[in-house]
Amino acid sequence: MTRRTVITLLLIALVPALASAQKGGGAWPKPDSTRELTPGVTYSHTYIPKSRLSVHALVVDLSNPFLGVRVGKGLDHISGLERVHSIAHRFDSALTAVRVLAGVNANFWKAGTLHPMGPTVSDGELLTADKYRNWPSLAITEDGGMYIDTFHIDVRIRTRVGSIPISRLNRRTDSTEIVLYTTYFGNSVPFIDTLGIREASRDVVTDETEAAIDTMILALMDSVWSVSPESGTLKLQFEYLGTPRVNTPVQCRITAMDTGFVAIPENGGVISFGKGQFPLFYSLMVGDRFALSSVCDPPIPGPVVEMTGGVPRIVRDGKPSIEWVEAGLKKQRFVTGHYGRSSVGISQGGDSLILITVEPYNRKQRRRGASLQTMAELQLAYGAWQALNFDGGSSATMMIEDVTRVPLTGNRRSRKISTALLIYERLGKTAESDLQRVKKILRRK
Repeated sequence: MTRRTVITLLLIALVPALASAQKGGGAWPKPDSTRELTPGVTYSHTYIPKSRLSVHALVVDLSNPFLGVRVGKGLDHISGLERVHSIAHRFDSALTAVRVLAGVNANFWKAGTLHPMGPTVSDGELLTADKYRNWPSLAITEDGGMYIDTFHIDVRIRTRVGSIPISRLNRRTDSTEIVLYTTYFGNSVPFIDTLGIREASRDVVTDETEAAIDTMILALMDSVWSVSPESGTLKLQFEYLGTPRVNTPVQCRITAMDTGFVAIPENGGVISFGKGQFPLFYSLMVGDRFALSSVCDPPIPGPVVEMTGGVPRIVRDGKPSIEWVEAGLKKQRFVTGHYGRSSVGISQGGDSLILITVEPYNRKQRRRGASLQTMAELQLAYGAWQALNFDGGSSATMMIEDVTRVPLTGNRRSRKISTALLIYERLGKTAESDLQRVKKILRRK
């Protein structure tokens, strides 16, 4: 019996549960179309005329060692927004031995800073660590384990003389905080987009105007320095001595210390000690080693390589569980309204990942959208044991083999989002070390 047949039979068997979750919904039909993108990855689309529900689903066999899951970040920057197909294309083109099969939108993001909300990890490197309210996240470990819970990540550096807690990542809100800046912050602390300036000027730059560009950059540095909260702070530049991972100590070496502009190395970061009193800082010197420690709470077995959040949890232990009150949400309309939505689910044994996106309201195309209850029933129909709701509305996006299926406007007019969850396959005998070089390659593109 093929995987396609199994999914179809499962959907038909769960007709009553799904039908009860929809107003006016009839029997759940078999998918209108189903195809295998590669062994272990099945994409299907189903449209229900009575409820005007258009469902795109992706089921991934996590036991296939040639398949991988990655959190892609918009523009590879903490505040970057980018369309899903563009995020996927950059990753796909970085290595010939990797092919992106599909992607959906993931985290919500803050309107002011554009930072993803909740702990976020990409390729083992931290973007944010603090949980947002009581919102849940999806964590993926190095050995392929997947967990949904309300995670917080405690980050600190451990030296030969003591431990120094990190207050925040990639953003300073208080002059006395200890802030860790990773490559997702930019190229320096304070950040100056020198690459962007040169890129914007590349069509007009000549030998005579190159000096003018340098002068403009220096002037911008002076301007930023005068207002930046990082002006005059004590900063420690470091490089990783191993592969960056979360939920496990990573050995690092101090490469520079300064109070001015400090570059963020491609394989490391910068720790700014602010303007407070931190005695342990003065025990550190260039060349010293320390461990960058990050511990997930609740505990997760093994190093974490990817993490992205959403709200609320919609399936717990094989049953619908719309935990919007527990997450601190207040708008009933967000729960019961019919919107475009994306969600992620995990099977009971953890051997399957289920991504579902429902198209948003479209009068011309007779699309209505779904409530959170309907999304929960959909996840259950596809075999989820745990499931989490991602961002939705106009952000709801699903891309299949470089073609945006949701929204119907396609690649060029889909919304720019903060993070995407990508499904890719390793072509041939791709070494793990090759995959670890992806971020460096992306940075240079």
